[in-house]
Formats: sequence, structure tokens, C-alpha cells
Amino acid sequence: MCNEKDPQRGWLQFLILRVVCETPSYGYEIIKKIEEMSHGRHIIKTGTMYTTLRRMENSGLLSSVWEKNQDAPDKRIYKPTTKGEEFLEKWFENLIESRSIIDSMIEFYNNKFGGR
Repeated sequence: MCNEKDPQRGWLQFLILRVVCETPSYGYEIIKKIEEMSHGRHIIKTGTMYTTLRRMENSGLLSSVWEKNQDAPDKRIYKPTTKGEEFLEKWFENLIESRSIIDSMIEFYNNKFGGR
């Protein structure tokens, strides 16, 4: 499921889908939710976010609609498609399958390096 050319892109897609599956959202809101979920460890640049959203929409993982606002700029609201939800489900399945390996690696790290 991960993008082999750019693993971070795959993670970003995963995080975006996780956010919009919970609540359809606009780009800047997605950025803020990812920052909040990661306790500030993942700061996504605006350009990166909108490029990724466009790419995900073009590949059928997301759909969007324009939300009209009288007192503020219009916002493009993204939500997952059925394909996007299936993609997210596969990501979670892969994470669950990989969890024992990751736990083993963390245990090794803690034992070898004292969990720096």
C-alpha cells in the first residue's frame, strides 16, 4: 500500500484518509488535524497537502465539493470514496500485520540503545 518511490507520500495519504473518514474536511483543516493527531511531529506544508489531495482525487481515493460561504472564502471539502475507504482499510490491515515486527524492533532498540 505504501508508495515505494516516496514512502512519506503513502503515509500522508493514509493520514488524510483517516481524517476525512472521520469528518469530511478542507485542506487546511486536514493539516491542523494531522498536526494535532501527531502532537506537532508532522507539519505538512500547504503546497504538499493540496498536491496530495489533488493526486488522491485524480486516483479516485477522494471526492470533493465546494462549500459556499457568504462571509469567508469558499472551501473545497474532501471526503473518501468507496475506493478510498477500501485503501484505508488495507492500510490498517497491513499495520496490524506489521505490528509484531515493529514491536520486536522497538524492544531491540530499547534493549540495545536504552530507548534514547
